[in-house]
Formats: sequence, structure tokens, C-alpha cells
Amino acid sequence: MKIKDIAKTRCILTFGYGNRKDYDAFLEYLQKFDVECVVDVRMVPRAWSRKWYGDKIKIFCELNNIKYISKTALGNTSGKENWIPVNQEEADKALHEIAQVAQTGNVLLLCAEMNPNRCHRKEVADCLGNLVSMPVKHLE
Repeated sequence: MKIKDIAKTRCILTFGYGNRKDYDAFLEYLQKFDVECVVDVRMVPRAWSRKWYGDKIKIFCELNNIKYISKTALGNTSGKENWIPVNQEEADKALHEIAQVAQTGNVLLLCAEMNPNRCHRKEVADCLGNLVSMPVKHLE
């Protein structure tokens, strides 16, 4: 599926901010894919740069008419790409809540690691995609 086609189809997106110093690429993807909700899947929504703290991202999203939700229950305790939530019951509940949101528009899962193959968000997105029967697209 081409990016142009995905932009027109409802899907689960993922994005890792990595060492980005600004929101340029983030905003470009939010607009290109008509993202209606950003779901922060970090266990602790903080970063090396205050720009990527959850409260700052929330303000940025709201200024761009995009909903921001922090779901710390979808965070990862493994420290690696394999997803081990703090509490599986809470993680399942959070996934079902986000599945409801995904039924109404594109959702982007946000984490720190730029490479989706080295990030737990890949597993989270797969679980969510299976719940809502939607394709998953990892953005870099």
C-alpha cells in the first residue's frame, strides 16, 4: 500500500520522535494522515528535551485541533522492543479505550524510539490494529 493510499484510509499510525529538535516531521505526518488523536504510549511521558514532554505535546496537539491522550498503561517495562506492560489488565483496558477512539478517526501512537523495529509501540500497534481490524503504518 502506498503512502498516498494510506493517507486516505483509516489506519493505526506510529511515530517515534527520536532526537528531533522540533515538531516539523511530526506535524507533517499529523496533517498528511489526518490524525485526529495522538496517543502517547510512554510509561513516563518525559524526554531529553522538554519539547517532547507529554504536557508540551498536548498543548501542541490542541493548537492543531488534535486530541492528545497519555496512556501510561501502554508503556513498556522491558527497556527493549518487546512489550511488557506494568499491568496487563490496565493495558488491555487502555487498548480497548483507544480502539473506541480509532473507530472514529486516525490514531497515531507516539513513543521515543525513532526506529519502530526497536520500540514496543510496534507490538502495541499490532494489538490495536487487530482489535479494530485496521492496517498499521510505522512512520519515521
